[in-house]
Amino acid sequence: MKDGIFTRANIFISRWTVKPDKREEFQAIFDPLWKNHIETMEQITNFVFYGWGRDPNVMVAIESYKDEGLLAELRKSEMFQNEVRRMLDCCSKPMTMELYGSYEGDRSVFDVYPAGDSKVHPHGKTFGALFL
Repeated sequence: MKDGIFTRANIFISRWTVKPDKREEFQAIFDPLWKNHIETMEQITNFVFYGWGRDPNVMVAIESYKDEGLLAELRKSEMFQNEVRRMLDCCSKPMTMELYGSYEGDRSVFDVYPAGDSKVHPHGKTFGALFL
């Protein structure tokens, strides 16, 4: 299949509702997570998109990983846990994550990440993450 068309890859759409007065702090935490790891991300992802929504306080991350096992290991890392916790502390409500299973694959992603409170993301002082 041509590059850019993915029918065998799962995707995650994460929405972070950032407190307006915490936007710069949020970006200062988030930016090094991807900017310092671009080469690695190019190897382990099919694609990523980071941007702001119509609501200027909602940041969206759309990601598709080539290997769910590598993603699981990343999520267990102390760095991931600490930095995501700090990002959640900049938010005005829980981060939400929508999952989409691949068109030509199975539905196992929904078993790995059941709806409800995330078991793979840390909880901040006030909010955690929810799989929708």
